[in-house]
Amino acid sequence: MKNILTIFKKEWDRVIKDKRLVLTVMIMPGLMIFLIYTFIGTALVNSYTEDTYNIAIVNPQTDFATIYETGDTEDQYHVINLESSRISDYEARIDDADWDLLIVFDENLATYDGTGEKPTVTVYYNPNEIASSQVFSSFYQYLTVYENELSVDIYGDTTVFVKNLTGTELDQAGIAGTMMASLLPMLIIMFLFSGAMSIGPESIAGEKERGTIATLLVTPVKRKEIAIGKILALSVLTLISATSSFIGILGSLPKLLQMSGSFSAAMYTAMDYLQILFVLFSTVFVIVGVISIVSAYAKSLKEASSLIVPIYILTILVSITSMFGDGANPNVFVYLLPIYNSVQTLTAIFTFDENTLTYLLVTVGANLVYLNLFILVLNRMFNSEKVMFNK
Repeated sequence: MKNILTIFKKEWDRVIKDKRLVLTVMIMPGLMIFLIYTFIGTALVNSYTEDTYNIAIVNPQTDFATIYETGDTEDQYHVINLESSRISDYEARIDDADWDLLIVFDENLATYDGTGEKPTVTVYYNPNEIASSQVFSSFYQYLTVYENELSVDIYGDTTVFVKNLTGTELDQAGIAGTMMASLLPMLIIMFLFSGAMSIGPESIAGEKERGTIATLLVTPVKRKEIAIGKILALSVLTLISATSSFIGILGSLPKLLQMSGSFSAAMYTAMDYLQILFVLFSTVFVIVGVISIVSAYAKSLKEASSLIVPIYILTILVSITSMFGDGANPNVFVYLLPIYNSVQTLTAIFTFDENTLTYLLVTVGANLVYLNLFILVLNRMFNSEKVMFNK
């Protein structure tokens, strides 16, 4: 155990005493994620939200104005009364994205008694502009309400049945959890792997390239202890990097998901966060184990990096599965598959799946089995002179 801690301390010091590695591995991931996703969230909200919409109305109707002039929209709509002679001018302005909406009421609408040709209401907007499309959607609903009111005034109560709208209570936490599950598992796995990639190859392939691994192997330390010490050190360092990334994600998601209006970190309990940490920690062992084996096989740091890239791409493809499907996979056996089991367990946690604990136990257990297999493989590689001293 003492020798394992010695190897652990050696790898730990290699990263901790290098200020550049501390910055890039432990601080920058979370900081960059927070800044990037906060910026994206702010940009999305600004692109889909406009302070004031410009609406021009020809032959305005008083009853219609009372429908859209509410306390919530008082400062949102800038409405002007327009003469019919200027209709073409404002249609051109809408085409040029200089105005948002034009509504032309038939001048006979106010006096229509239900006989003869029905009056028309023309709505002109630009479907290529977000603001114009949004205000059109709102005013189309206002016009529908106004049409129904006029129909009752002119024709009387023509309804055949009364609509009684009932249903299941809206589960805002469930909706927000689904949004979280579509984003976070993929991002977490990606950041776990990228964190391990930044320090893993240097630990073994880098030492092989410099020749320092030979000195380490001739010491009276069992090669199995060297393998365990390196994996443990890399796992802890990668977990710190992943935690930094995870904090950055949690900090930026409220802004990123601001449009939903339902996200809150408080909707998850302390047990949920503890389960997430268990998944993270067990997944780190798998990722570090794979990277360590590839690094031990490679002849140089450059070769190790090139061999790891296809595995990283495959990992991303697996993690993307969180964006598809309806919640976590109910088949318990799939939780024996590395990486995929972590993605699905995280999905179960975020979506409040009732079988989360079962999935978690199977995932953590399977990942620990993989860890032991990787240690055995790495130990055999360390014991192979052909592998460790292959130039």
